[in-house]
Amino acid sequence: MIRYFLAISASVIAILCTSCGCCTGDSSAPPLRSMPSFREIPTTTATPAPAPVQVEYSK
Repeated sequence: MIRYFLAISASVIAILCTSCGCCTGDSSAPPLRSMPSFREIPTTTATPAPAPVQVEYSK
């Protein structure tokens, strides 16, 4: 029973002692830049079918 109590109290202390950065003086991350605008690349709609693969089984 004491082992369970010690494990639970140790986990609570660990959670309380972790720093979120607000009291250590760490600066926050800079804001994200906007995504660049991409241009569509024109492609042909009729693409040829790939050539069939021939396998030789007579060994």
